[in-house]
Amino acid sequence: DVVMLPLVGDKITSLVKSKPYYRQAVIPGGIYRGVDSDVPTYGVAATFVSSSKVSDEIVYEVVKAIFENFNAFKGLHPALTHLNKKDMIEQALSAPIHNGAMRYYKEAGLK
Repeated sequence: DVVMLPLVGDKITSLVKSKPYYRQAVIPGGIYRGVDSDVPTYGVAATFVSSSKVSDEIVYEVVKAIFENFNAFKGLHPALTHLNKKDMIEQALSAPIHNGAMRYYKEAGLK
């Protein structure tokens, strides 16, 4: 069992506002034994990063596989359960969207 302390307050709010790669977050209750309630915190947004040297086709197929099997993907780890497609495409982007990913987003009507 663990004890999780909430990380909230003016200093956390200021940090998140000043650093675009940080965001408010919640550790969902039930992920850790003994932590039954959600715990507010902050952290970096998870980002799937590739290289521009990876072919458009490979990135397209990876993104397609994730988005067309989205519920199964979210079921791989409890931390993924709160993901939604729109936020994944529009928020906390730390790099330009790869051409292969953009192709899938457009075909799927997401961009």
